[in-house]
Amino acid sequence: MRSEYTDQGGERYTSRVSAVGGQQSNFKMFTRFDANKSTKGASKLRRDLINSEIANLRDLLPLPQSTRQRLSQLQLMALVCVYVRKANYFQQALKRSIDIGLHTAPTPNIGFSKAMSGFLMMLTQNGKLLYISDNAAEYLGHSMEDLLIHGDSVYDIIDKQDHGAIQSELGRGVPQHQTSHHSHHGHAASSQLDGEQRIFLCRMNVSRNARRQMRFGDQKVVLVQGHYLSYLPLCSRNEPVFIATCTPIAMPETRECVVQGATNVFTTIHSMDMKIVHIDKNGEFHLGYNRNELQGISWYQLLHWESTREAQSKHRLITQSEQDRSCILLVRMQRRQNDFIWVHVVLQVRDGQDSSQQSVIVCTNQVLR
Repeated sequence: MRSEYTDQGGERYTSRVSAVGGQQSNFKMFTRFDANKSTKGASKLRRDLINSEIANLRDLLPLPQSTRQRLSQLQLMALVCVYVRKANYFQQALKRSIDIGLHTAPTPNIGFSKAMSGFLMMLTQNGKLLYISDNAAEYLGHSMEDLLIHGDSVYDIIDKQDHGAIQSELGRGVPQHQTSHHSHHGHAASSQLDGEQRIFLCRMNVSRNARRQMRFGDQKVVLVQGHYLSYLPLCSRNEPVFIATCTPIAMPETRECVVQGATNVFTTIHSMDMKIVHIDKNGEFHLGYNRNELQGISWYQLLHWESTREAQSKHRLITQSEQDRSCILLVRMQRRQNDFIWVHVVLQVRDGQDSSQQSVIVCTNQVLR
């Protein structure tokens, strides 16, 4: 037989009488209300508090109200991280400049980005973004807040196939700072950075929809040129800050559009073994040679030795494959003055119009400096 009762403490008990001995035993059912456990009301209160704080952060972002209101919470938090990181860095950098007398007055807002041939980007060695200039929208088609919809790292907007190469380039030859007090000696720490110019190509995703990022037109190949400035202050990881200019470059499908009217682009025509058959006036200007001096000379004689291996690989690709008849390549080319310039090259095989004409390789060369 069962009977139930509730004591003064709020616990419910069940009484059961044994059929044999008639003894009564009590079993706790553990149904007492526990104020420390989560309930629907407590969960709602926490959610309301979180939403309230997110709303406060939304209002603090230095963006137009219409832009702030359409941000998702994920996008909002990514932008907050970027702005906090940027404010942290520039506050310390400007303070150091004032301390050593390099900066005595506020810099006027002259819109320097409009004079650039690309957009400016700042990031830490691990890829965390500090800044992307406003004119990025002119080259990528989307503003910074649109690009950062999936996170606050540069790797969130770069094709996964390029992650390894970029990580290797950013980590090459950078001294690791072991002390956590470098922010007090920023100028000395900065002097340990080599300042070497780093240059690499990457594919940037320009689609705001992650599922569409592998479709044609959702990526742009961008040349990144930059160097390390100083270390990020107030950061336990002691990461150096990398500043770079990013310039979208010509691709096989856009080659003809880039050539028209561009003074930093020249065209060369080669036989299938890459001997120079023709070079235009722009090429003569940039390389310092006239066309008669270069005619019949192997293209490989103009390349820096570090560029030859990849050049040979791409050359074989377009001459031996039936599918891949064009490719892109980043090389250093030697000028008549014996210095080198960085050149982005689009190589395309052009077949002869009839059996009497031999195939040639047309190179569109974009001088990057």
